[in-house]
Amino acid sequence: MISTSERQTDIIKLISQLDISPTMYKNADDKYHALAAFLEDCGIDADMYPHGSFAFGTVVRPSAKDPDAAYDLDFICQLRMSRDQISPSELRKRIEDALESSDRYSGKLTVYEECFTIEYADINGIKFTIDIVPATDESLQRKQELMRKSNRPDLLYTAIAIPKHNGERNYSWLTNNPKGFRQWFDDINKPFLSFNREYRRQEIFKSNRMVFDSVDDIPVGLERSSMQRVIQILKYHRDVYYLNLRREDSDDLKPISAIINTLVAAISESANPQSGIFELLTYVLGELNIYAQHQTLGTEDFARRYGSRSIISRSSNDRKWVIQNPADPEDNLADKWNKDSEIPKLFFTWIAACTKDLVNSLSLPDPQFRSAMDNAFGQTAVQKSWGEKYRSAIPAAKPIVTQPKPYRR
Repeated sequence: MISTSERQTDIIKLISQLDISPTMYKNADDKYHALAAFLEDCGIDADMYPHGSFAFGTVVRPSAKDPDAAYDLDFICQLRMSRDQISPSELRKRIEDALESSDRYSGKLTVYEECFTIEYADINGIKFTIDIVPATDESLQRKQELMRKSNRPDLLYTAIAIPKHNGERNYSWLTNNPKGFRQWFDDINKPFLSFNREYRRQEIFKSNRMVFDSVDDIPVGLERSSMQRVIQILKYHRDVYYLNLRREDSDDLKPISAIINTLVAAISESANPQSGIFELLTYVLGELNIYAQHQTLGTEDFARRYGSRSIISRSSNDRKWVIQNPADPEDNLADKWNKDSEIPKLFFTWIAACTKDLVNSLSLPDPQFRSAMDNAFGQTAVQKSWGEKYRSAIPAAKPIVTQPKPYRR
C-alpha cells in the first residue's frame, strides 16, 4: 500500500540535506562579519548585510552535475552616506582598493561589473563564494518618487543605490531595495514560521547536538517554515530541470530566484499558515498553473474565468508580462519575459513538470515514483538520501497524517 505521508517525509529529508548545514551557516556568517570588520578597519563606514537566499533562508546546494556549481552567498556593503555624496565609480573604487590591499582577500578576489567576489575553499567539492554588492542610501528625492508610485510606500524607506555598469568602467546609479523586499517577505512568512516553531527548533537541535549547546543557540537563519521549504523545493527542481535541457543558454532562460520568492510568498499570503509543506506546494503549483492560462487567454477573458488574480499579469494593450517587485514599483521582474517569448513558455512548462514530479507522482507505484524523484532532484542526490528505497520493494505503509487545508478561514 502506498503511503503518501512517508514519501512526503522522505522528500523533505532529501531537501533538508540539500540545505546549508549549521556548520556552513556559521562559517558563512563568520566570514561576512570578518569582511565587514576588515572594511571598517580600512576606514569604510558601512553596514554589511545579507540578501538573496542567505537572507531568506532558502539556500539550496548547487547541483553536482553543474561544473560551475557554487554556494553563492550575496551581501550588500552599504556605505553610511547618500548617493549624492559619492559617485558610483568612486564607491566601487573604495571597496575594491581596500580588498586589493589585503593579503587575506586579494588572492581570492575577482572583480565583476556588478559585484566583488571572494572565493573560499571548496566545501565537499562545491565552491563557496561571497558576492559583495557596493551600495549607498538612495536619495530622499528618489525615495519620494517611488513612494508616490507604490501601494506599499512603507517599504521604500530602505531603498538603496547601487552602481550600474555602462561599459568601460563607467557607472551610473540603479535603485534597489533588498531590505524592503525582505520586510515584505518576512511579514508573509512570519505566521508560517511561528506555527509549530518549538518542535522544528527541537528537531534541529536533535540533529546538531555537536554544534549547539542548547535550543536557544540555534540562529533564526536556520529555521525553515513550510513556505521556505516550498521555495527550496522549487529552486532545486528548477536547477535540475534547466540543467537537463542541455542548452548553453539555460541559465539565461531559467527563472531567477527573486521571481520564485515573489510568486511563492505572494500566493502563500492567501494560504493557511498551518499548511504542511506539500499542502502549500500543491496550492502554489495549482495557482501557477492557473496563471499559465495567460499564455492563451486575453486579459478580460482571464479575469472573467479566474477572478482578480494579479500576481502574474499581462497588460491589455501590448500583452506584456508583469511580475511586480513588491518593494520597487519600477521593477518588473518579468522584463526578460517580454524580450524573449521562450522564457515564459519554458517557465510554465517547468511548472507543469513540477506538478507532475512533486504532486502527481506521489500516487504512482514505487519504481515510477523513484524515477520521478530521480528526474526531479537528480539521481546522485536521491541515491545519497534514500539509497535503494522505492526501486522495487514496497515499504510498509504508515498512517496518513491529515494536514490542514491551505486556505485561510
